Amino acid sequence: MDRRIQKTRYAIMNTFMEIMNEKIFEKITINEIAERANINRGTIYLHYIDKYDLLDKCIETYIAQLVQHCNEKHNGNESPTNTVLRGAFEHLQDNFDYYKVLLTNEGVPLFRNQLYKMISQILNKEVSNIKNTNDISTEVKIQFLTSAIVGVLEWWVVNLMPISIDEISKQLWSLIECNYVDFLPVHK
Repeated sequence: MDRRIQKTRYAIMNTFMEIMNEKIFEKITINEIAERANINRGTIYLHYIDKYDLLDKCIETYIAQLVQHCNEKHNGNESPTNTVLRGAFEHLQDNFDYYKVLLTNEGVPLFRNQLYKMISQILNKEVSNIKNTNDISTEVKIQFLTSAIVGVLEWWVVNLMPISIDEISKQLWSLIECNYVDFLPVHK
């Protein structure tokens, strides 16, 4: 992709996120984004259909960045580890302002839903070949784990990272281990 296009999209998305930090999504206008980004309104429409498309692209971008960062931490291991979980928290901390906006803006429940869907898909892929050794269905376990992980990630960001990355990843991994030692191929 042409660097000018990347630079323009970055400016638009960055400005959009700044405005979302100040007001709810529904009250944001394309004119406001264009003025603040110091670009022509038509330029935004060259890249995005409307503010909903812009929001979708922001969500896709930040979910993809989170997945990419976690995949780099996964480093070819057979199963997820505490290192992957720690990597997720590191990425959230490094991009805190963006994720806080996406998790707290009243007009953006879509981000949480996409995060939930992404984590659920990853867990489903990870456990698809593992034999169930108790009476709890795999689907229920995946939903429970996904809810727990998303809930803790969200709590940590919304509450301004009240405990260290080491501590939050260690505690969440311990909860996963003690509840699903027979479900996930757990490696420390």
